[in-house]
Amino acid sequence: MTVVPVLKMICTRLALCLVILLAGCVSPQVKLDVEDIARGSQPPDRDITIALIGATGMAGRYILQRALAEGYPVKVLARTPAKLEDLAPRIDIVQGDARDPDAIVRLLSGSDVVITALGPVKADGAAAQMISTTATGHVISALEDSDVTRYIVVSGAAVVVPGDERNLTGWWMRQLVKLRLGSVLADKQAEYQLLETSDVDWTLVRCPLIDSEPYENAPRVSLLTPSSFHLRAGELADFIIRELEAPAYLRQAPFLYSE
Repeated sequence: MTVVPVLKMICTRLALCLVILLAGCVSPQVKLDVEDIARGSQPPDRDITIALIGATGMAGRYILQRALAEGYPVKVLARTPAKLEDLAPRIDIVQGDARDPDAIVRLLSGSDVVITALGPVKADGAAAQMISTTATGHVISALEDSDVTRYIVVSGAAVVVPGDERNLTGWWMRQLVKLRLGSVLADKQAEYQLLETSDVDWTLVRCPLIDSEPYENAPRVSLLTPSSFHLRAGELADFIIRELEAPAYLRQAPFLYSE
């Protein structure tokens, strides 16, 4: 590869990084409507019941939509059940907060696998600090007293795990998150440390910017580096359900991204 194409590639990626930095490192959070989630929902005919944390968030709604379409019984934890009440005949809504250990215990009762797509809510202010670490700590404690061992966590591509070999895209992604979302990164990194030292069968899905877009193609997966700043939420949901059905990344932290 000659110098000029390499420089062009670097400049293009730097320009993209600048755009993302100026945008605050977040994509527009257009959430699926409850009607969209219900569309395609199938009667529950699976033997595995999913406990879902973060179901009212953008990514969580796509995961919920896919789980219902695949016929899974689902229990969701919601601080405001009214947001999902139109799905109540199909899902079991547990009212509560992920920061409350008793709510987590109630959610896990009767469940077979836990999925979390939890993230900080800006309106919560200081109460949102370390929300992921707090919730995962409660989940791990609850799992120790239950028969459930499987835990799938949606996290960020800036989280560092031993064995990473980041390319330029992966390196820049981490730098930008450190600049703009340092407290969120600290939370997600601490969450990983909790998982790593636990006995849980976890999978930490490391995602770049998650866009509110439906599934188009199977997402790319890497244990070394993210090679794109973009992940469609529908493709994240597809990966999680497939990982639930046929675990390929037990106690690993794959990067996930869209073409």
